[in-house]
Amino acid sequence: MCNVSLRHFLGLVLFGILLIIGYALRSADPAHFISKPASLSLRYEGVRDTLGRTFIGLNYDEEEKNEWKAMPDERNGQLPQERWPELDLSMPTASLWPSDPACSKYNVSFARNHTETFLVSFPRSGNTWLRYLTEGASGVATGAVYAKEKLYHFEMTSDMKKLRGKVILTKTHFSNRRTVPDAAPVILLLRNPAKCIVSFYNFLRSPWKRRWFHNVSYESYFQERFVSFTNRQLLAWRKLAKDRLLYSRRILVIPYEELREDPMAQVRRTLAFLGVPADEARLACLQNHLQGPGLGLQRQVDPYSPEQKRAIAEAIAYVSELLRKRDFPPLPAYN
Repeated sequence: MCNVSLRHFLGLVLFGILLIIGYALRSADPAHFISKPASLSLRYEGVRDTLGRTFIGLNYDEEEKNEWKAMPDERNGQLPQERWPELDLSMPTASLWPSDPACSKYNVSFARNHTETFLVSFPRSGNTWLRYLTEGASGVATGAVYAKEKLYHFEMTSDMKKLRGKVILTKTHFSNRRTVPDAAPVILLLRNPAKCIVSFYNFLRSPWKRRWFHNVSYESYFQERFVSFTNRQLLAWRKLAKDRLLYSRRILVIPYEELREDPMAQVRRTLAFLGVPADEARLACLQNHLQGPGLGLQRQVDPYSPEQKRAIAEAIAYVSELLRKRDFPPLPAYN
């Protein structure tokens, strides 16, 4: 009888210890502010997994439509107080639109001690264009984590050891937490993965000096090389979005398709997120010079197999669910 009671007592003690350990591990999770439903695994197992299957065909509430145009965007805490960035007068200045007499007075300059804010996107998602629009709207230069990348308005490369605190946005295609710290403000630019993967493949396979305006052969998209490329890049697209939505404490999400539909609305959201006042005269000039340097050639091709289309749909649904967890609307409906 004593032996039975002792076994019961030891069993209860062990159960209590396991409960305490489980609670401690849950509290230590850096992404604990996003609850994870049982049907949503956050593991990253491959293109053919079913992470997003639960959410395929989900009927989103009618009230969420067109929320990407809402202003101001306060979904991630209080917006910073508006103020013009302090400029570094020792750094060069360039005219934004020198050939336009009405707008030639507007320049782009470097800041002084500006909060580091990252512009995170998968390649070929409109990063260069949004940087141009932000420079036009704010008058402050942007940079990139890639030291050899040339700055558009200046005869210099993006050496962030020298430019840290001097640019209003820092471009990166990396999603790891070492490159983009959790506490750093982030603008996440998301594009339909089916579109940006095709564009990225075309970009990488084109001659170096013609990458922006060259199309590879139509047949090249139906080779095994493109199949493997798609499988890898779809995982990378989803991981990039997942990492930022899980770990970035302050984040603004801009869908590329909404940027194309109404650039000025997304520019105003960007300015509000950065805490930069909207200069209506400057924005009127930007409205007349929207295209900028980064649109490039848009290849129209649908090379995906039914299996890959299912995987793409699952990845989109997965990211849409993470967006909802951060109180953003789901991604736009893609054709």
